[in-house]
Amino acid sequence: MDYIDVMDMEFAKAYVQMFDLIDDCIFVVDMNSKILLFNKASEMLDDVKREDVLGKTLEEVYISERYNSATMECLKTKEAIENMVQNYTTIYGKNVLTISSSYPLVKEEDMVGVMTITKDISKFYKIMDVFHHHEPKAITEVKEKPKYIFEDLIGENILFKETLENAKLAAKTRSNVLIYGETGTGKELFAQSIHNESNVKGRFVPINCAAIPDNLLESLLFGTSKGAYTGAENSAGLFEEAKGGTLFLDEINSMSLNLQAKILRAVETGKIRRVGETKEEKITFRLVSAINIDPYEAIKEGFLRRDLYYRLGVVTVKIPPLRKRKDDIPILLEYFIDKYNKRCHKKIRGFDRESVEIFKKYSWPGNVRELEHAVEHSCIMAEDGLEINHGNLPHFLKEKVSSEINNTEKNPGVIYQDKIDLDKYLLDLEHEIIREKLLKNRGNVAQTARDLGLSRQTLSYRINRQKLQ
Repeated sequence: MDYIDVMDMEFAKAYVQMFDLIDDCIFVVDMNSKILLFNKASEMLDDVKREDVLGKTLEEVYISERYNSATMECLKTKEAIENMVQNYTTIYGKNVLTISSSYPLVKEEDMVGVMTITKDISKFYKIMDVFHHHEPKAITEVKEKPKYIFEDLIGENILFKETLENAKLAAKTRSNVLIYGETGTGKELFAQSIHNESNVKGRFVPINCAAIPDNLLESLLFGTSKGAYTGAENSAGLFEEAKGGTLFLDEINSMSLNLQAKILRAVETGKIRRVGETKEEKITFRLVSAINIDPYEAIKEGFLRRDLYYRLGVVTVKIPPLRKRKDDIPILLEYFIDKYNKRCHKKIRGFDRESVEIFKKYSWPGNVRELEHAVEHSCIMAEDGLEINHGNLPHFLKEKVSSEINNTEKNPGVIYQDKIDLDKYLLDLEHEIIREKLLKNRGNVAQTARDLGLSRQTLSYRINRQKLQ
């Protein structure tokens, strides 16, 4: 199903009673993400009343991780989005883990809205067979051939080029690789490139460990044996899917220490045992993992087992954050302008000088991912055929840079004094930025993480480090 053809958007209201009889959660939004229909199952899942959300936008009802809304992705791409895992929090504080599919609603060949159908996957035992039989791409995004190669990774900065060379050397071996980089630096792009450059013939199988509950993650990784629990069937896990290929574990530090111990044993012995099974199977695979905080800090804070780190980090590839490779910003701007000119069917001529300087001054806590979304916003706002100017930039970018300029004018010695403890200065700056955002969001960590382009776990780690709570 690529889209749903409707005679009139009023069809949704006419069939509300029918939708209320369906167990799956169903809601409909218009092109501005305003909620038009919200069935009873959705009320029960999100613990909200329909009358409290109808007429409001998704942004007013949900605090979602920045890049995993099936509905928003469907609105943006105008294409069906199927089986996407979503981890979100409602404005009333309920955290929900779901798998959703969104479909464009079309009237006379024009898209007029989106219908989203959602299943609650936190109730693991009831729907485990769905994951194993349908292999939802939202969980693993398994592809026969991963998309990215090293030539796709853009940058001339010396630190970035050193990282590329190290990654290319790592690709020539079968040793395990640990990729360390902040959120948004492109860890999976490097992982895919390492796989494609290597002589590994099997599949590239990625999974984001932070998006899946631990009990579900173990079964997804190791597979299940029939009878292991109610409804369990004989199902292969991702280790078996990656046999002869590469298994990519993203955000390994979000996994429980108990599950990390099981990963360690699989790496050490080359054998895996399905959940509920007594016998082991020997498999050959290459493990590439990623972490979004310093590995030694993760060990110190109890997020990562030291012995697992030694096994995973035989070769470590450290991706520099964007703030340390700002000389690459003009190159990245040119690349993303070309990308979104094609996607938005425009002919934007680039950024004017003032806008480029603003991009260079900003600290980019969300790294290249945040920069890309800033370019996308600017392209949408800009007039076709002209350059992007200051007025087309996202508000957060204009406001932040203006604030930094004002602070510099008031305290010119802060940045330009002859001697400075750079690490202390950056920690102080981080402390102030996080403190301001937490105050603005009344202590809401999820919203603050979203504003800063960080995962909730990374922000919690930095809050603890800065002793802000």
